[in-house]
Amino acid sequence: MDPNQIVPAIIVLAILVVIYIGMALAWRARKRRQSAFTLNTVTPADTGELLLEVPMLYVATTPANKPLERLALPGLAFRGRGTFIVWQKGVTISVNGEPDVYVPLADIRSVGTSTFTIDRVVESGGLTRLDWTSALVGTEKARLSAATVGATRREKKAAIAEAVQTAHDTTEALAAATAASAGVDSAHAGADHGDGARAAADISPGIHRTAEVESYLRILDTTDSLRVLSTVQSLIPKQEGSLA
Repeated sequence: MDPNQIVPAIIVLAILVVIYIGMALAWRARKRRQSAFTLNTVTPADTGELLLEVPMLYVATTPANKPLERLALPGLAFRGRGTFIVWQKGVTISVNGEPDVYVPLADIRSVGTSTFTIDRVVESGGLTRLDWTSALVGTEKARLSAATVGATRREKKAAIAEAVQTAHDTTEALAAATAASAGVDSAHAGADHGDGARAAADISPGIHRTAEVESYLRILDTTDSLRVLSTVQSLIPKQEGSLA
């Protein structure tokens, strides 16, 4: 190699390494902020009858009404081909090379279509969208972080206000109010901002137990797409009726 090209090559390589490290750290931080989400990564044996199984291109999972905010959840973090399976008691999103994700009917809010999500824009209604609910675990701070992924500052403050309103006693309410006055982002980030913010990390264990999410997938065959929509839609009322 020409000696005059060595230095520029080293600079370019160093820049690429820095970019890669930055991306890796950002991905780790994203997964840490979303660590409170829980999934069924194994399809249980009592799913009932197999009703439908169609090939798909899985695209992304996002918080509800936040189609441009990716959730890095196990089995759903990366795009890939796979299979969408409808059982009598739930659905399985099976992406090749990733653990299966099973969503019981009790957690499915609706199923519909969309036109866009992260890195994907298609014709009108070209994406199948599964709206479902994920359980949250851990401290209140961890659950609040997960429940407000992609939220605006105002929405995060509203989540803190909910903690104040649903506090069990005055101590918990004061802790939540202190966290809100110190700034939602400081408590959300987990930084050490005094006793009030630390106390807010574990208040009100009864709230922020679930978060609504949306999974987007592309079913290339139009007939299969219609079958998925009609089959899942027909099952949801039955599940709700059985619970009532």
